Amino acid sequence: MQRPPFHWFVAVALGVVLLVITVVVYQSMEGPVPFERAVVAQVAPPPFALQPGAAAPTLAAPVAEEHAEPIALPERGNTYLTMLVDWLGEAREREPARVEQDLTRLARLDAPEVRIYRWLGVIAHRRGDELAATAYFEHAVRLAPEEAADLFNLATLYLLQERYPEAIRTFDRVVRLQPPFLDDTYAYLGYCLDQMGAREEAQRAWRTAIEIDPNNAMARRYLGEQVAPAAAGPLPPPPGSPPPAE
Repeated sequence: MQRPPFHWFVAVALGVVLLVITVVVYQSMEGPVPFERAVVAQVAPPPFALQPGAAAPTLAAPVAEEHAEPIALPERGNTYLTMLVDWLGEAREREPARVEQDLTRLARLDAPEVRIYRWLGVIAHRRGDELAATAYFEHAVRLAPEEAADLFNLATLYLLQERYPEAIRTFDRVVRLQPPFLDDTYAYLGYCLDQMGAREEAQRAWRTAIEIDPNNAMARRYLGEQVAPAAAGPLPPPPGSPPPAE
């Protein structure tokens, strides 16, 4: 059998190579998309993509929590508040309504000036709003716990509302401060003790008031030294207004 000529083998080889190339090109155009291309095509761009040329944000390492001391406000802040309250104190008689509004705004801001709540307490008491007056004086006492006059006014407001246990505790705080009005403190304290049924302790408090000031008419009246026979009966309540302690 005669062998095919050599050029025939060359032609067949070239045909096979061309067929393989054609199949590869066809699959790259119409066949399945590679995995990497499929993933990229399915990921949508971020809604707020950076503009061209903008630097990409970097994620900082988490900062360890520090328990730093609170930063104190500048001292001049309290100075300005003091100046403002001084001015309001001077204007209380001239423009009481406006001053009350300004004091109320400062109280809503929780301004750390005791006179704001002291004056608002007096205003509320004069208006007959004992609950509001009590709340204001309680705030004043929190700001200045060693202010005997505010404690005395607060205790008296408790007394007027018949909150005798709270009044007794507050009058005791006044006694420990030894204010100039200590005799009145003992007189009011005796009244509260008497209302609670502690008659002997009440009389002891009234006698102490008289020892401090023999002219304390309140304590003498409570002890019955100047009470007419027709007036016998329950002890009269103390005066209805806290002392003008400002």
